[in-house]
Amino acid sequence: MKKYYIELGAIVVALLMMSTVTAVPQTHGKVVMDIVDEIEQKKDVLEEKLTEIFLDDLKLGGIIDFLIQLIILIIQLVMKIIEIVQGIMGLINLIQNLIAALTTLFQLVQSLIELIQDIFNPEPLLDF
Repeated sequence: MKKYYIELGAIVVALLMMSTVTAVPQTHGKVVMDIVDEIEQKKDVLEEKLTEIFLDDLKLGGIIDFLIQLIILIIQLVMKIIEIVQGIMGLINLIQNLIAALTTLFQLVQSLIELIQDIFNPEPLLDF
């Protein structure tokens, strides 16, 4: 009998846990759905604008014109990628120059420390 009570209690607890997890109050659910709707509307507007931007110059006069415009679009995309890569390479060169400058600075600081040590701890003169 005790076994049946334990099983029944486990089932009741499981059902209670499922009901609390799946139950969403109307106030919280409405707020979340409003936010989701707003995000979906913004996504749709962005998709429409991107479609207008990319297809605005596209004139469907024929397949050859379409291919020419597609090739021009690909060339423009490649040019933008080349500009980005050149910018990244410029940043890499700047970082390398900065590292070289810092290395030189550390060497100069080390030389200065050695010079200061030589001033405060001179080597004794040797008699001939």
